[in-house]
Amino acid sequence: MASIQNNIAANTAFRNVATSSAGLDKQIAKLSSGFRINRSGDDAAGLAIANKLRAESRSLQQASRNASQANSMLQIADGAVNTIAGILDRMKELATASNSSSIGTQRTKLDAEFQSLAAEINRIAATTQYQGSALVNGTLGNAVTGGTYAGQAVLNGAQSGTYTFASAAGVATLSFGAGATLVTQAIAMPAGAGTYNFDKLGVSVTNAAGYLVDGVNTQTITVAGTAVNFQVSSSGAYAGNDLVSLAQVNLTTGATGLNVAGLDVLSAGNAQTALARLDTAIDLSNTAIGTIGAAQSRIEFATANVATVTQNVIAAESTIRDADMAMETTAFTKFQILQQAGIAMLAQANATSQNVLSLLR
Repeated sequence: MASIQNNIAANTAFRNVATSSAGLDKQIAKLSSGFRINRSGDDAAGLAIANKLRAESRSLQQASRNASQANSMLQIADGAVNTIAGILDRMKELATASNSSSIGTQRTKLDAEFQSLAAEINRIAATTQYQGSALVNGTLGNAVTGGTYAGQAVLNGAQSGTYTFASAAGVATLSFGAGATLVTQAIAMPAGAGTYNFDKLGVSVTNAAGYLVDGVNTQTITVAGTAVNFQVSSSGAYAGNDLVSLAQVNLTTGATGLNVAGLDVLSAGNAQTALARLDTAIDLSNTAIGTIGAAQSRIEFATANVATVTQNVIAAESTIRDADMAMETTAFTKFQILQQAGIAMLAQANATSQNVLSLLR
């Protein structure tokens, strides 16, 4: 039918051009972004799954970095432990020499080196740190678990146990231990806000404004800890299988550590006592080497495993979110041709209406 009011052929061509243009726009978005899904409407279910996989891969990548950092920390600790083990070997050598009458009157020279080596053990234990945390003095992983200042105390090498305040006339004294192991530190604490660093004890306390120092008398801080944890995977067992633990290592010379403090080799009897203690200390150092080595081994395997898991999770997300460029290019070409053909046919359909004019002449 020859009609001027409604050109059905032109309307059909116009609708097809609009459809092919919309398809072409989507293909341009996919090819320019590299993603198959650029908005929720492209694939709502696929986008939800891809987002969950993306979050999991990000967590796994951080777990991998955690493992690398943990391994670096353990290597530092391992170096210190092996150095201390070597020092203990030399101390036993000196004690063995002192336990023999062949040393004559030269025991003081042996003891001078013996005491220096004992001091060096404590120095190494105190200064072997990673990110501010001492690694082999038995304080790694310690935290405030109770007492008055649970939310105000910051630890830096504090031993496990109870710290007690005494105060009078604006001076606060914090003490830890008893008898020969008692350590105290007094600091003037004027009224008002302030942070007070009891560095000898590894405890820093922040007071709020208006606080009266004498109010701290008999108050306590409880510190405890047995191990540190490293998250090396992200399976959802965040308090269990996702963690690798390292037990505390205490290689100080005190009674809670190697227990070689106060020894000397100034006599054969003292050398015999030292030898017995050193045998136990060497066993403890070897146990520490085993503890750190086992953790290193676990973390190395965990690192390899988390790398594989991360790779596969990223691959799974890619199959959902990423565009198959070859397939999308084919679709782009199709819509491009359809659009060009549609425009050409729309022009032809519009031209047919002009044929009606020949009937009016």
